[in-house]
Amino acid sequence: MSHSSLLRLSPGPIRSRLLRDLILLIAFTVGLLVTINLLLIDEIKHDLAGNRIEAATVLVQDEVRGLLLPVRQQLLIVRDGIESAGLAPTDEPALNRHLIPTLAHIPQIAGALDATGDGVEYFLRRDGDGWLTRLRAPGDAARIRITRWDAALRQLERREDVSDHDPRSRPWFTEALETPGRVIWSQPYVFSSLRVPGITAAIAWSNADQARVTAMDVTLQSILDAIAKLAIGDQGQGFLFSGEGGVFIPPAPTDALNHDHQASGFFSAQTRLGGPLQFDAVAAWKTAGAPRDDLVRFHSGGEDWWGGFRPLTEDTDGAWIGVVLPVSETLTILQSRWHVIAFTALGILAASLGLALLVVRKYSRQLRDLPKLSLDRHRLEQDLRELIAAGEGTHLEFKSTMRMNLHTQTAGKEIELAWLKGVAAFLNTEGGILLMGVADDGTVLGMAADKFENEDKCQLHFKNLLNQHLGPEYARFVRFYLYDLDGRRIGAIECERADAPAFLRDDKQRELFIIRNGPSNIELSISRALNYIRGHY
Repeated sequence: MSHSSLLRLSPGPIRSRLLRDLILLIAFTVGLLVTINLLLIDEIKHDLAGNRIEAATVLVQDEVRGLLLPVRQQLLIVRDGIESAGLAPTDEPALNRHLIPTLAHIPQIAGALDATGDGVEYFLRRDGDGWLTRLRAPGDAARIRITRWDAALRQLERREDVSDHDPRSRPWFTEALETPGRVIWSQPYVFSSLRVPGITAAIAWSNADQARVTAMDVTLQSILDAIAKLAIGDQGQGFLFSGEGGVFIPPAPTDALNHDHQASGFFSAQTRLGGPLQFDAVAAWKTAGAPRDDLVRFHSGGEDWWGGFRPLTEDTDGAWIGVVLPVSETLTILQSRWHVIAFTALGILAASLGLALLVVRKYSRQLRDLPKLSLDRHRLEQDLRELIAAGEGTHLEFKSTMRMNLHTQTAGKEIELAWLKGVAAFLNTEGGILLMGVADDGTVLGMAADKFENEDKCQLHFKNLLNQHLGPEYARFVRFYLYDLDGRRIGAIECERADAPAFLRDDKQRELFIIRNGPSNIELSISRALNYIRGHY
């Protein structure tokens, strides 16, 4: 369990004292570690820069993933909605009503597409304050119909045009067909409608024995805009480049360099050596063998730099994220004062060790008594067996299934609400762990009875129920994982204590306030709930 979890979830008096003492311990330990590193100058030049670059790279990567993850999740929801509604790409009005709310509320999605194996395609994108659709219907493959709509979905203009556009030749279509049923991200390419570069999330599926691909576009410019908002050191920079070594620069009509790449916005680092910082960084990365974990040191603009590089998606031939920081930013101050720190190393070491011993002795018993609110991934099976052997209690609950009533062999809303009550109770009390696929007596049943098509559907079902009955604002306090135990797949829901009261909405839209008391979940009346909230928040 992490220190942050201990500090947040443990009882008040020990929490405040432990926080105070650990801050002192961490402060002294960090000073000691810096001192030791400075005594090893050769190693610090790489290690310290690695920490800074790694932190900056993770910051950029997390920001970009936070931009792309909702697109992937929404694509799965849209695909399921189209399939369940039986919509075809030619059902233009119905698809408009289905997809426009998605584009309206997720601004990074530049367009949505749905196409079949015979070349029929529906495309939707924003058009000022309104919307534009493009329909390539069966029959005359050379003709497309373009319609403009206002914000209220009233038709403004409709025209037909001649085009050689064929969705089956587009990267998102061909790459999705290679792995049907799985969301893929295309390599960067130029969108045919917007004429700007981007990447597309797509999933291939079957409809009436015909190949079908549903997709969503994200422009590279939107990713760059997200990166530009981040604070990456005083002189640090983040940028995009391709696995082939092309640096992405938003195309400009006046840019006369490298016309072959102008439309895509990618310019070869090999032909721009000695140019902007990003080109020097990518050229050095190519020379170093295109590493994804190691740092690359290079020279640009009369200064030495460190570069870190990560693939934007799982496809290492697609788009990459680069982060660069000047060597001087990480080393100059420390190197100029290394002798001062060296002289105080012994004092810092003694103080740190003394404080560590004090904390261990003072809080060892209290820390052992703190509840276990997360599983140790390094000893996962042992952790699970110990929890199950301990039985249900204040911070542990078992549920046999996520949605299936084992007596009637049918999915039941009451089953879903039963474990949701446990989650709500943990959120309102001290947190805890709910094991799914484990009977009340500790027998490992697994979740096979829930009959989910795959783990993505299971995760999505969990997320949808959490959002529907508790609210998306509580997602940051709840984590859901799937593990193997005794040859069966079980689920573990790790709950932290929420920083605000959590009310559960049941199937009758009533709001329930539930707390944990021993191995039971207790629903409080309004008056008792108000008293509880006043005393705990």
